[in-house]
Amino acid sequence: MTARRLTLALSACGLTLALSLAGCGSGGAERDAILSGRLAVAAANIEPEQKIRGLSFSAPRRELAPDALVPAALAGANWVAVVPYAFVDPAQPRVAFDRERQFWGERSNGVAKTIEYARASGLSVLLKPHLWVRGQGWPGEYEPETEEDWETFLSGYREYILRFAQVADSMDVEMMSVGTEVDLVALARPDYWRALIEEVRAIYGGRLTYAANWDKYAFIEFWDALDLVGVDAYFPLARDATPDMETLVEAWQPWSEELREVAIATGKPILFAEYGYRSVDGAAGRQWELPEGRRARGVPANYEAQSAAYEALFRVWWNRPWFAGGFAWKWYAGSPAGDWIATDYSPQGKPAETVIASWYGGDASAGLPPALRLPD
Repeated sequence: MTARRLTLALSACGLTLALSLAGCGSGGAERDAILSGRLAVAAANIEPEQKIRGLSFSAPRRELAPDALVPAALAGANWVAVVPYAFVDPAQPRVAFDRERQFWGERSNGVAKTIEYARASGLSVLLKPHLWVRGQGWPGEYEPETEEDWETFLSGYREYILRFAQVADSMDVEMMSVGTEVDLVALARPDYWRALIEEVRAIYGGRLTYAANWDKYAFIEFWDALDLVGVDAYFPLARDATPDMETLVEAWQPWSEELREVAIATGKPILFAEYGYRSVDGAAGRQWELPEGRRARGVPANYEAQSAAYEALFRVWWNRPWFAGGFAWKWYAGSPAGDWIATDYSPQGKPAETVIASWYGGDASAGLPPALRLPD
């Protein structure tokens, strides 16, 4: 995205600072004052010790042991994202959630119990609803086709979010997302989202965000109604199998500048609602093109690529005052085992866990017994 494209996108959102940056309506001194003031707002209350050192927790099929999240805390995490999934079939777009056949950790009773266990482990909570679309999985390309489908979907999605807003309120959850990467819907119906956010705030008093995909965050029109700009930070950096640190850090610079402009224009801190890398060749590139699932069988693990990508992200982002922190994708209960974990996003038992723990101030070696740790 070019700087001009970003400015136009922000201007479309009614963000007056973006117009100022384009040279419209403000003199130099006034523009500088606005810049300074907005950046101060974005940076407020984000001291290093207040950074969100988060992990995205994978909802388990069966009930957790009460101490299942202790390894996350030992690795230095102070937050965990708890994810109640919902499902939609484009052919019959009524949002389905809290169904008995879902995983225990996706339903409201399991979500509440997970939050309870997180608290007992000293972790704050982001309640982060995800939508799964039948036939395509990822919701970022989903959009209802007819007006009737729109009404059905939006009504069901409202029920879904308000149900978990009630859970968040009842459990005193620190932060909630009103959606994750439902970006075509978010771009098409911003007034719906504003009304939904208002309804959520009437139920729940904690901080709110929305998790936009890396290529859509600049076009979201309702950041002003939220407390943080949430970005799922799967930015393509380098397509090499194992890029060196200099290449990765340099590749972050244009994205860093763009996000800084968004923080200034919105007056909101930037939260990486998700960030992460698989342990395979090309992990820091176009992640959505990497083989996964059955196609990943036999793909060799590349722990160096994963750990280097994490290290570069922390070097670029961690000390920026307008960066609130983020949630590494993803973390499983207990000690995940099996061939699939070797190339999965999880850093558990891999060198990447040591990188995360070093920046989070934890101890990776405390989380897993040596027999379960993967070789470097």
